[in-house]
Amino acid sequence: MLQKRSNYFSIIFLALIAFAGFTSGEVIEGKSGEIIIIPSLSNNHQDKFVIKQDSKIFQLVSLPFVKNDLLITRHDVDVRVKQVNFGESRITIADTSKVNLSKTDQMRANKEAILIKQALSTSTNKITPSFQFISPVPGAVTSPFGKQRFINGQPRSAHLALDLAGSEGTPIKAPLKGMVVLVGDFFYTGHTVILDHGYGLFSSYSHMSETKVKVGDFVEQSSLIGLVGSTGRVTGPHLHWTVYFDGNKVNPESLVKESYLPTLLKIAINKT
Repeated sequence: MLQKRSNYFSIIFLALIAFAGFTSGEVIEGKSGEIIIIPSLSNNHQDKFVIKQDSKIFQLVSLPFVKNDLLITRHDVDVRVKQVNFGESRITIADTSKVNLSKTDQMRANKEAILIKQALSTSTNKITPSFQFISPVPGAVTSPFGKQRFINGQPRSAHLALDLAGSEGTPIKAPLKGMVVLVGDFFYTGHTVILDHGYGLFSSYSHMSETKVKVGDFVEQSSLIGLVGSTGRVTGPHLHWTVYFDGNKVNPESLVKESYLPTLLKIAINKT
């Protein structure tokens, strides 16, 4: 275990040395819905996830989902976000009241969207995320991140989450330590839990049959937070897992890869 940690921080150190050549005038590239590392040009790092080495500071940032290549500025650095063809997903929901909402249901959904936005508006800096995620359930991916969604033949927003297979009652475990900031029963997502992992990193778990935590609870990695279900707008039991970082929804499937952060840093080294 000690050797593994030593190798991990050795990779970080090498990455920091490699990044010494970065300049603010370069355009960095990254894929839609992913996280990249950039040199930090800001003096205010209080609420940002940064890696410091001597006088140099580097920052992990998220890239938004885009349908076409797009040049944007993230934290004062120019970034070219590369479009990815995630494919499409077509589902049929028998209960059409869940597809074409009544005025009452639309008002409810709007109010719940505000609650979720508020829960994501402030992140703690008392927890430092390791970014070494584990999968919250053992099931296979049934609907990947980024697919263009069609519901009953109608085009809808892209699927900016990961659907994982699970039978009713399958335990859902926290993939990373965090603080519970929202628990509710919502129109679209059913029984839902949102965790704050610190420094702008959040994760959301939807369609649960039952929640096992309350707002304010601190959970360790692997702690039970709920059970797989089919509440809300669904076609059957599964876990809808959303990850937010730095203001964007990012691809959870990338985060559960072994040695995620060291690999991210290696990629950055190769681009310098």
